[in-house]
Amino acid sequence: MREKLRKKIIPSATGAAIPASVNTIDIIRNAEVIATSESENFPLDNIVDDSTGPGSSQWVAGTSGQQTLNFKFDTPQNITGIEYEIEEREIARTQEVCFEVSTDSGAHFREILRHEYNFSPDGSTFQREELKLALPQTTDLKMTIKPDKGNLDCRAKLNHIAFQA
Repeated sequence: MREKLRKKIIPSATGAAIPASVNTIDIIRNAEVIATSESENFPLDNIVDDSTGPGSSQWVAGTSGQQTLNFKFDTPQNITGIEYEIEEREIARTQEVCFEVSTDSGAHFREILRHEYNFSPDGSTFQREELKLALPQTTDLKMTIKPDKGNLDCRAKLNHIAFQA
């Protein structure tokens, strides 16, 4: 007789929190976030409110076009990972995300990652990334979001971001 697979089915819930990693840096207590804009109805605070997954709260830029979020840490951080989520349910577009790091309080940055995501209301509407990195003595981490590479008039969005130490 064959043994049965041990399994447990856990239904996904819209906006259900994904447990944070044990060594997550508390952005609220350890960094200032400098942004190029924010929507009054979708403030930057939403990216660190522990709401994750499809349907979670999100930051939406206050203006269309490329946006930058610069996480300026109070003290240098040894970052070992970045988790972030993006959701777009309304507009078919290709969004580009670029991360840059500085170890000298923002005097110089070097690019560490560039990703593109295709969103389509009829297909792919949600993207979650978990990146493993080695970024010692990070003073600034800059995230640049180009909401559409085809230059549609749309706004950058970000549901969640976390950094691991």
